[in-house]
Amino acid sequence: MRDFIDKTPVSSGTKINRSAMMAVQGFDNLTTVFVSDNQIKQTNDLGETRTITFHKDGRIVEKFEGQKTITKTTAWGAGKITEVLS
Repeated sequence: MRDFIDKTPVSSGTKINRSAMMAVQGFDNLTTVFVSDNQIKQTNDLGETRTITFHKDGRIVEKFEGQKTITKTTAWGAGKITEVLS
C-alpha cells in the first residue's frame, strides 16, 4: 500500500513518480513463485512481498509486506463478498 504523507502520522511518504503510478495500475516488475498448492508469493523490485493464501473454507488472504504490513481477507457467502483490511 502506498500512503500519502498527509494521510499518515509518519513523516515519510511514497515518492510519486512514473514507476509508482504504473505499479498502482498493476504494471510492476514482479517475480511470482508458487510456494505450495494453496499459496503464491510475489516479490517486486523493492523487495516487498505479497503472499496470497487460498484457504479450504474459500477465504483468500493477501498479505503485503513492505514498509508496512497490510492484510486483506476476502470471503463470500449468502450472496455477498466481503473484503476486510487489517
